[in-house]
Parts: sequence; C-alpha cells; structure tokens
Amino acid sequence: MTQRTSFWTSIAIILFAMVVRGGVLVARVDGLSDDPDAYRVIATTLAKTGVLGLPVGDEGAAPTAFRPPLYPWLLSLQVDSVGQLKNSSVAILHWLLGCLTVWFSYDIARRLFSDRVAVVTGILVTLDPILLWQSTLVMTETLAAALTMAVCWWWVNRYHHDAQSKPACQVSATSHLQSSAVLGLLLGLAFLCRPTFLVWAGLLIPAVLFVGPACRVRRGVSFAVAGIVFASIVGAWTLRNLSAIGHPIWATSHGGYTLLLGNNDSFYDYLKDRPLAAPWNSPAWDAEPFFADYAKRQSQPDEVADDAAAYERAKSTIQNRPDEFVHSCWVRLGRLWQPFPHATPGRSTASIVAVGLFYVIVDAMILFVLFHHRRALSLRYGRRMIIAWPAIALVITLSGVHSIYWSNPRMRAPANPVLAIVAATAFLSLKNFSCKDLNATTAAAPD
Repeated sequence: MTQRTSFWTSIAIILFAMVVRGGVLVARVDGLSDDPDAYRVIATTLAKTGVLGLPVGDEGAAPTAFRPPLYPWLLSLQVDSVGQLKNSSVAILHWLLGCLTVWFSYDIARRLFSDRVAVVTGILVTLDPILLWQSTLVMTETLAAALTMAVCWWWVNRYHHDAQSKPACQVSATSHLQSSAVLGLLLGLAFLCRPTFLVWAGLLIPAVLFVGPACRVRRGVSFAVAGIVFASIVGAWTLRNLSAIGHPIWATSHGGYTLLLGNNDSFYDYLKDRPLAAPWNSPAWDAEPFFADYAKRQSQPDEVADDAAAYERAKSTIQNRPDEFVHSCWVRLGRLWQPFPHATPGRSTASIVAVGLFYVIVDAMILFVLFHHRRALSLRYGRRMIIAWPAIALVITLSGVHSIYWSNPRMRAPANPVLAIVAATAFLSLKNFSCKDLNATTAAAPD
C-alpha cells in the first residue's frame, strides 16, 4: 500500500471511529446523568471548592481518597460557571478519548504489522461492545483504555522505531532519557486513573533494561528515570492523602470494599449453589442481600477506617472458607474474560448474544494467531518479543488483580484494544508476522 493510500486509509478509520462512537454517545447521552461511582459529585465539588472531596453542606467539602483523582479532575475541567457538569461535555470528553484509543491501536498495528492489520484493528476497537457501552457511563474505562494504549503506542513508537532506524548506542542520550521519562509519566497517569496499573508499571518499567538501541549503562539509567518519574507520581498522591486525610493512602480508600464484594458469604454461597445455564442465559449474582447487610455494618469514624473494616471482613471470609476462595478466584478470572455478559434485568437476550458473538469471533481469531504463528511466538524469541511485553503484562496484571478483587467483563476494557491488535494479525501471512514486527526489534544493542 502506497503512502498516499495509507494516509487516506488512516483518515477513513478515524472518521469511522468518530461517527460510530459519536452516534452511540448521542443516542445514549442521557445515561451520562447517572453517577454510579460518585465521579460526578467529586468532580463538581473539586470545581466549586478546589478540594478533591465530597460535599459538606452548601459550600464545604471533605477531602477524600475514595476514588483515584485523574478522572474526576478531568471532569472538573468541564464544569461550567454555575457548577453544572453537562452531559454533552462528558460525551465530548469520552468521544475524544475513544477516538484516541482507536488511533493509537491503529497506528501500533500499522507500525508493527501492516496496513491491513491496522484497518482490521481499527474496526474491531471502534465496534468493541464493552468500550462503546462504557463510553456512555461516567466511569473510568474510557480513560483507562486511552491511557493504556498511549503507553503501548509510546513503547512501540520510541523503542521499536529507534531500534529499526539507528545503530546501537548512537541514539542521543537526552532523547533516550526523555523517552523513559515520558513512559514513567504515562504510567503514572494510568495509575492515577486506576491503581491496578501499579502492578502493570511494576512489570513494565524493568523491561526498559532490555529494549532500545542503547548500551547496558544507558538502559540502566533509562530504567531509573522511568522508575523515579512513576514513583514521584505515586508519592505525590500518597503525600496529598497524608496531608488532606491524615493517612498515607497510596491507592484509594475503596480497595477493601472491592475485595469484600468478591469475597463474602453471599457470593460464595451463590457460587456453591448456582445452576448450570447457557452462556446467554446465565444469571448474575443477586447482590442485594450483600448490599443490605453491608448497609447495616457498624459505622466507622472515617472512610479509611471503613475501608480497613471491609478488608478485615473479606480476610475473615477468605480464612474461614479457603476452598471457596480458591474456587472464586477461578470464577472471577473466568468472568473477567468471558465473551458473554450475564443475563440481568433490562438486558435482552439478543444483546447478550450479539456481544458474546463479537467476543467469540475475536477470541477465535486470537487462538488462530497463537496456533498459526506459534513458532514466531516461542520463548527462543523472547528478546525480540519484548516489544509486545506491555500487552502481555497488561493481561497478566488484570488477570492477577481481578482474580482476587471483584471482577466482571468491563474490568478488562483497558486490554480490549491490544487483544484486538492480536486478533487482527490473523489476516497477516506467517512470513510478514515473523519478519516485520519481530526481526526489526533485534537491532537493540548487545550487552
């Protein structure tokens, strides 16, 4: 494909994404009025008072670490002069983030594989049901997906591109350090969107030691720079919480509840007694008894103490029912990656089947890729495959965290674009798969 054709193809994909995502948001803009995770109220409180917190009275605010700060901060920028966060403003933000996610995914596939793979990737990411649905809700999935793809794009753009174009150790030291600093910054932003990404950063930053056209010393310095930038962002959030709340909370004051939601007697009993059902007719756990019981819990003096109490309740359940805990881990892992959503009130069988079939096709394409290209994916090419490590580490992170904490298919939203890239390589020949995307990465400097 010529450069001119490739250019117009990329324009067509972006326009396709803009129309599809924009159309879905217009059709469901009223859904953005809901505030299931209190991001709206935190954002409007921040805009009115300058405090990341919950409202107290008419003008006051109580600082909180109940939610990570980046998403409510972005929403607060959309609050108008009378203190209102309009649905249209949230829709525009989500629309832009969604289109960026499509573009990052498309460009990664184009750089690593081919224009054909890039087109298929762009279509899959644009039409992804979870990403489309979550863009119509005031929740973090849309931002999280954009940030994860920004990290992956930067990784591929800097390390893969430099390895192709410049000999070992001839890349500017400043350029290499800047690349690592930006990587640390992007990972820090992802962490401020979802603390889960702390694990991803812990897996990804050490890989800087093995990528890029630099000698061992320079790679070591780059690793340190990325780690320091990321740690500074985590530290700044922790210090803010120590100052504002009186506790050095590095993540959120919500983790205990999330752990308890997936590890309580009601959920374990449901897993023990649930009947077999077709994937499109599988009922979800009825959490109302748990919510009612949780509402009756002994009141704690603050959100930190309440979070600690939730952790203790979850740990008690796990210790008292260890076999059910192990079983529940497998269930949560399966729920994270299952193609069909659960049958819930208001969700039609037709929509469940449509969503499930989309992901069944994507999963089948991924399985085909893993089998058809198994030689290129073998461990002996581990050094070359480091360019794919952000995607691999992301899947490991989400699987590990959400097998213990609460899990459902929407939790995998940040990984769906990278899975779409893998699925799209089903349209790539074995020769191209082995050469363009992998062999070029071997130009990294020898130790």
